[in-house]
Amino acid sequence: MASLDDLSPAIAAAGDAGVTLGALKTKFVGSAKGGRAEREAALRETLAALTREGAIWGPVRHGGTQYYFGRGRGPSIETASAIVVRLVLQSGTKLVSKPGLAKKVTGMHRRFFPDALKHAVAGRAIVELSCGTSKYYLHRDVAAERFGFDAPDGTDATADRGAPQTAPAPGPAPPAAPAPTFETLLPAYRRIKAEQGGFSAVKILDLETALGASRESLHALLLAEAKAGRVSLHPTTSVELPAAVIAAGIRIAGFSEPFVTVVVKDER
Repeated sequence: MASLDDLSPAIAAAGDAGVTLGALKTKFVGSAKGGRAEREAALRETLAALTREGAIWGPVRHGGTQYYFGRGRGPSIETASAIVVRLVLQSGTKLVSKPGLAKKVTGMHRRFFPDALKHAVAGRAIVELSCGTSKYYLHRDVAAERFGFDAPDGTDATADRGAPQTAPAPGPAPPAAPAPTFETLLPAYRRIKAEQGGFSAVKILDLETALGASRESLHALLLAEAKAGRVSLHPTTSVELPAAVIAAGIRIAGFSEPFVTVVVKDER
């Protein structure tokens, strides 16, 4: 039978797996009947004291079992958030729903899932997308490459997420520019893509500004090129975007959200 002086090191050595109260009783109380009640009481008092001191934490109930963990180990919002991020990353470009994620975060991490999901979104490790009342998630690297929203370093590739933004006040109307063509669009697309760090998704508003083209003519060109398969259009998400970006988007019947970015499929 081990000494209670070894209790804290034993729990710490268990790492994130923790130690069950039953295992602690076996190791520190033993099976001998003589004095068992006193030894078990001493174990519980020591566990309570170590918990108050912050050397360990628990008990965490899972099923009918109680677990104890060393300081900084075991399930938490942070560890559950890491699981959420890994699951979203593994899904690649396939959107994963909130209920779908919840089913995969199991065990003692399950209780932390709601806060862990908020933690992952707030930390910009994953991007939340809305479709009606449903929520879906993409890893930030996938969102950066496919939609141009979150850069891999966590910075926003398309918009400042601070104070709400509004469209700038209109100035004097510029001279009318010729209707854009794919040949005039391509250099502007390449330049904007380079300026935003190589992310493929370019805002329609940026193209409109760069080309000096009317919104109607640019929309007509993009729709024609999307139909021809040379570009793809992408809708907005729940990520906050400036009003001007939304206003410049293309609204298509049957889709609740405007298409605000474009990707040229083969720009060579």
